[in-house]
Amino acid sequence: MKRWFLLILPFIVAACEPASSSLTVVATTVNGQEFTQAPGFSVTKLSMLTAQAETVTTGYPKNDATFTALMASKYALGTAMAATVTAQPSETPLPAIPAEAPFCQPADLQSSFASNAATQQILLSTGLKNTGAEACFLQTWPQVRLVDRQGKALDVDYGYFDIGSGNAGAAATKRAQEYASAKVGLWPGWSVWVNLIWQNWCAAPVSVGIVIRLTFNNSGVINIPTDVQAGGPCNAQGQRSYVGIAKLVLMPAP
Repeated sequence: MKRWFLLILPFIVAACEPASSSLTVVATTVNGQEFTQAPGFSVTKLSMLTAQAETVTTGYPKNDATFTALMASKYALGTAMAATVTAQPSETPLPAIPAEAPFCQPADLQSSFASNAATQQILLSTGLKNTGAEACFLQTWPQVRLVDRQGKALDVDYGYFDIGSGNAGAAATKRAQEYASAKVGLWPGWSVWVNLIWQNWCAAPVSVGIVIRLTFNNSGVINIPTDVQAGGPCNAQGQRSYVGIAKLVLMPAP
């Protein structure tokens, strides 16, 4: 009896052991570390990732379609901008003053004044605005004199210059040629400016301030008082002071 028990014992032990699993464990290395997982898990995860990738991909158009749409949008934007720029109005030409318009009279001109001290000279600017009801003309090259409040002329020399050219000789020649005929027209509300440069004033300051006296052919004399008492600094003792005169600069009304 004991011998039979020993013979069947291995079979009893085998029958009592748990059934072995058919699942095979697979080793996987991620970032240098080894993990184990079942193949079924890998398949499931791969399926989920694939579905996610397909979902994301369908959310975007094809590359060629994207580029085509982008270029079309850029082209349309550029065309619209070009059309906007092209549609901007061109500069309106100034209306011509009638040839039969009269010369401006002092009673129709409102004067103004401004000054600015530069390094070696002082800049004097006198504005004349047409406050009348009709267009009128002024001589392009006026005669200018600086006087004191009693009307006494200052001891200075005068010359003419063209703003921007810096060539006094050419300006003097042009002034001589145009002096009698050149004129500038002012519509009501328009202004002109007379620009002067005053250099090398070595005398005493002028009490109260100088007066700029403008003389126009056919328009008479206009006196403009200022608070300027001296010209540019005395850089050449013994030499005469100098005043440069530019032709009228037109300033149309805004």
